[in-house]
Amino acid sequence: MSPLQISVTLQETVTVTFYIGKIHAQIMPLVIFMRHGQAESNVDRILAGRHMESHLTEQGREQVVDSANQLMKNIAIENVYVSPVIRTVETAQIVCQILGTDYVIDERLYETEMGQLVGMNYEEVTTKYGDILTRFYSDYDPMLERFGVETFDSVKRRIKNLLDDLLQKHEDSNVLIVTHLDPIKAALATLLDLSPQTLHRWNIRNASLTILKHESKIYSISGVNVMVMYRYPIE
Repeated sequence: MSPLQISVTLQETVTVTFYIGKIHAQIMPLVIFMRHGQAESNVDRILAGRHMESHLTEQGREQVVDSANQLMKNIAIENVYVSPVIRTVETAQIVCQILGTDYVIDERLYETEMGQLVGMNYEEVTTKYGDILTRFYSDYDPMLERFGVETFDSVKRRIKNLLDDLLQKHEDSNVLIVTHLDPIKAALATLLDLSPQTLHRWNIRNASLTILKHESKIYSISGVNVMVMYRYPIE
C-alpha cells in the first residue's frame, strides 16, 4: 500500500508534506498439536496402540474442556485434523463443539502400531525387555521389529508428510491436530536433533498443546506442553 500523503499549508506560502505509512503485522499461522485427554489406558499405564478401545476418563474430558476454553477459544482455528483412534476422536468432538467447527480424520495421525506389545503394562514391558521403549526412538531395533512395532522413523515420515501438506493447503490459516504422544514427539524430532533418551523422557501431557508456527514455509517451535496454569504444579 502506498503511503498516505497529507499536505498542510502554513501562512499560505509554505507547504509541509507528511507521509504516513501503514505498519503491517506479519501473521505467522500456527499448527497446534493437541494430545488427547487422559484415557483409561493412561490411568492403567497400558500400551493401547491403535485398536484397543480406551475412552477418555472424566478427568480427561475436563482437561480437554479446559484447554479448549482457556487456550484455544480466542484463536481462529478453521481446520481440525484428527487421528482415527477413539480417544482422539472423543477429544476432537469436545474441542470442536466448543470452537464451533468440524474435524477431519487423517490416518497419518494414527497412534504408533505397537504390535504384540498392545495390552501390556509399561512396567511389565520394561521388566521383561529392558530399555526397549527407549530403543524405539533409535533408528532400528530387531526386537521391536519381531514384535511388529512400527518404527519411530515411520512415524516421523508420516508426520513430516502431513506437515508438508499443511504448508500447501493452509498457508495462511491456523490448524489444530489432535493426536497421540509419539506423533507429537515425531513433529518435534523433525525440527530438533533429539537423542532417543531425550525423546523417551520427554512426556507430552494429556490435552496439552505443542505449537508450531511457519513463516515462509519454514516451521519453528513456539511452545511445548502448554496447559492451563493450575495443572503445572501437579503434573
